[in-house]
Amino acid sequence: MPSVAPLVAGVWRRLANLPAPTAGSGEASNGQPVQVELLVAGVWVDITGYTLVRDDSGRINITSGIRDEGSQTQAGTASLQLDNRDGRFTPRNPSGAYYTLIGRNTPLRVSVPDGLGGKSYRMWGEVSEWASGWDATGTDVWSDVSVNGILQRLAQGPAPERSVIYGAVTDPLASTVVAYWPFEDASGATQLESALTTGSPATWSGTLALASYDLFAASDPLPDLTAAAVYGGVAKYGDPTASQVRFLAAIPKAGLSDGKVVCAIDQVDYSAGSAQFWELYYAATGNTLTLRQHASDGTALGVELPHTLDVRGRRLYVSVELEESGTGITRAVRLTDVTTGAVVAVSDTVAVTQLTRVASVQFGPASRSVVGPIGTQYLPGVTVGHVTVENAITATTALGARLNPIGETAGRRIQRLCGEDAIPFEWIGELDDTVPLGAQPKQNPISVIQEAVLADGGMLYETSERGLGYRTRASLYNQTPALVLDYAGFNLAEVPVPVEDDRYLQNRVVVTVNGVSETYEETSGTLGTGQVGTYGETSGVTLNLATPAAATLRDQAAWRVHLGTVDEARYPKIAVNLAHPSITPDMRRAILALRIGDRMQIVNMPGAWLPPDTVDLLVLGRDESISRFMHTLTFVCAPASPYNSVGVVDDPNARIDIDGSQLLTDVTSAGTSLTVVPSAGKSMLWTTAAADWPFDARMGGEVVRVTAVTGWLSDTFTRTVSSSWGTPDVGSAWSTVGGGVASDYAVNAGVGVHTLSTVDDSRRTAVTAPGPDFDIYSDITTSALALGDSLYGAVTARMQDASTMYMARLEFTTSNTIVLALRRLVADAATDLGTYTLPGVTHVAGTFIRVRFQGSGSTLKAKAWLATDAVEPPEWHASGSDSAISSAYFLGTRSVRITGNTNAASVAIQYDNYQVVNPQTLTVTRSINGVAKAQSAGTDIRLATPTYVAL
Repeated sequence: MPSVAPLVAGVWRRLANLPAPTAGSGEASNGQPVQVELLVAGVWVDITGYTLVRDDSGRINITSGIRDEGSQTQAGTASLQLDNRDGRFTPRNPSGAYYTLIGRNTPLRVSVPDGLGGKSYRMWGEVSEWASGWDATGTDVWSDVSVNGILQRLAQGPAPERSVIYGAVTDPLASTVVAYWPFEDASGATQLESALTTGSPATWSGTLALASYDLFAASDPLPDLTAAAVYGGVAKYGDPTASQVRFLAAIPKAGLSDGKVVCAIDQVDYSAGSAQFWELYYAATGNTLTLRQHASDGTALGVELPHTLDVRGRRLYVSVELEESGTGITRAVRLTDVTTGAVVAVSDTVAVTQLTRVASVQFGPASRSVVGPIGTQYLPGVTVGHVTVENAITATTALGARLNPIGETAGRRIQRLCGEDAIPFEWIGELDDTVPLGAQPKQNPISVIQEAVLADGGMLYETSERGLGYRTRASLYNQTPALVLDYAGFNLAEVPVPVEDDRYLQNRVVVTVNGVSETYEETSGTLGTGQVGTYGETSGVTLNLATPAAATLRDQAAWRVHLGTVDEARYPKIAVNLAHPSITPDMRRAILALRIGDRMQIVNMPGAWLPPDTVDLLVLGRDESISRFMHTLTFVCAPASPYNSVGVVDDPNARIDIDGSQLLTDVTSAGTSLTVVPSAGKSMLWTTAAADWPFDARMGGEVVRVTAVTGWLSDTFTRTVSSSWGTPDVGSAWSTVGGGVASDYAVNAGVGVHTLSTVDDSRRTAVTAPGPDFDIYSDITTSALALGDSLYGAVTARMQDASTMYMARLEFTTSNTIVLALRRLVADAATDLGTYTLPGVTHVAGTFIRVRFQGSGSTLKAKAWLATDAVEPPEWHASGSDSAISSAYFLGTRSVRITGNTNAASVAIQYDNYQVVNPQTLTVTRSINGVAKAQSAGTDIRLATPTYVAL
């Protein structure tokens, strides 16, 4: 009777609309879809023959990476069943072939062919559970095997018992170290313990304030020597050719009294009159440290070695180095500023007899020198710790970042911690291009690593060979897609489900560092607090950063808000089946090679019920199911858009989005000219630099390609026209709306002219305004200096008729000063909302003054400056609030001379470079993303793919 299992599997395949492969999934030449290997007695043993053989529905399930958006990487898992009829997979079965060779944490790996002749490891972990099972007859015996990635084991490791610097000195302990006192003893201790099993504890006289200073980030609290002197004896060792004493020291800002001995170093007496002890003392002249050497009777031998660094208020790593050089001794004092990492060294060579072993070191003793300065005992305000004595000279950088972890980048900290725990480590991106961290906490190493990941915003992952990897946040930016799947080409194993929810919405984030908090809130936009309410963790996020500077914290909060306000549907799961014939060999290799954080796209999504855009995703993790018939990978995904088009300041390729823009007028589905204005309360305009075109913008779900941006009207008056102003370079034709005779209006010699042939009758040229808000530039001058009384030229807006309008008016006075007036005219009743006399400007006929006139709602502003000045002044010279005229009416110009002016009838006000920069006109190609529809006035329009400033 044939087996039922293949029939069931065939039905399953048909129900899943999947092909039926003829020989397994064809992923290996032996017909097996997978290879499973177990490390037995140090040798990888292929146990594939024991896998997936109990029945045809057996499978291997694997998870890895991040389980869902918003969480951190978890340990990978795998589960499978093994044929255990001979008992080899029962660890405690003395008859089993692997008895005593397998058990908890036995390494196991799962691979499939990578398509390039090698293996693609889907899981490389450690067996956490062997569960034996059997049926009632005892003929079917199996072992359910659970496997975990390395994170599972590492997460259960203990926190370090000692400080970072203690670990740096002792793990591994250099063979050159002959004495080490950490001085980290708790309050109440009666001696300072040695960290060496062969060492003796240090003692003190006076009263030692133990564990009272905690400003060395790498150390547990250290003692204050204000009222104590410390003595440490060094166990006997062979006479060296070099001696080195190093220690941490914090010197008070006030300094010390002259001659105070910070450290005394005694060696075994070599011979009468030779050097027996050295004193490193505080020299009040220069506020630094000086090294001197003495015979046993305190007489000085040779010259002193003064340092140059002012040590007041510094945290130092002090290194005193003595090395035989012929018949003399080379001496060096190296001071490392722990905060900055800067090293300042002095050295010399003195002709004295040879070195012997160091017998003791003392801190704060009374000076034994018989020549001054001679200091008394104790070191007020001084802290000392982590004293090492070595019989060789080593690099002052030997402790690396562990001397002061503050400022160590997140990537380098992760790398260092993996190195210290012998964890294989790899990375994607630049480790130095990650955020600087604060002090390293005394926690489980994985907790410290995850803290670094959280601060930088990258992704931790498990690697092959039971290692860890880190993908930096910066490496997620602006990626080329590693995989493109075609929905219409049947590349997907399941219908992807778009999700619109608020699960990961964060529009207000509080970031706290060292008790200092800063908040960033997105108030506008479809996901801003003003639209959907406030979303964000009540307690915010606490980060371990090198600085609590407000700008740094706000940047961190803003980046998290950026990630939390992605205005698009999420596609949490994307599934593919490698056994499907639509998956080409190249595509299969790309799928297997996908890494955490890689970018993946899905094209040709179906139907009118979904947006037509390409689905753009980042891979966070994956679930895999491998059977005899299929290898299905379900990728856990998040939107890629927050990481696309990320730039840095001054990036020439960056496109920063406008802060708000909308259509001013309706446009049909075929219209290619869009009139746009800033959104309510906004003022930013689209770029008019041709080098910035083309770019794509999105309005009402439609993507359009902007090929040109101009002001709504622009006129350089390079034509010749009589009795009117004709048609500007961009925009509708000018209309003469009153005043004088036709011949008073002309364009010639590169300017628009209002000839003031009569007095008290304004000349006005205008165009119908597209809307009530405006932003206008114009250059204005006179053909002659004013005589008798002033001449007037103005930029106008909301001009209803000769008697009602707003103006930014220039008065050219008979004293040749120029006065800017922001003026309301209603039924010929004039009110100045603000005036400004241009300082230091004497008017010359034919010299243009540039005017800018802006109105938004009831807010009106104006400014004026010499047109020859290259830079527009940042401040507004006249401003006011007025709502007397709210309709659009006309934009234009107005010129007049009044009774009392005695200029000739040919005097004129001249205009040039008239520009209405708001509203703007966008010339576009429609329906870039396949959406074609009419758009209504008020529709928001933004960059389709804006550049975001990198964190």
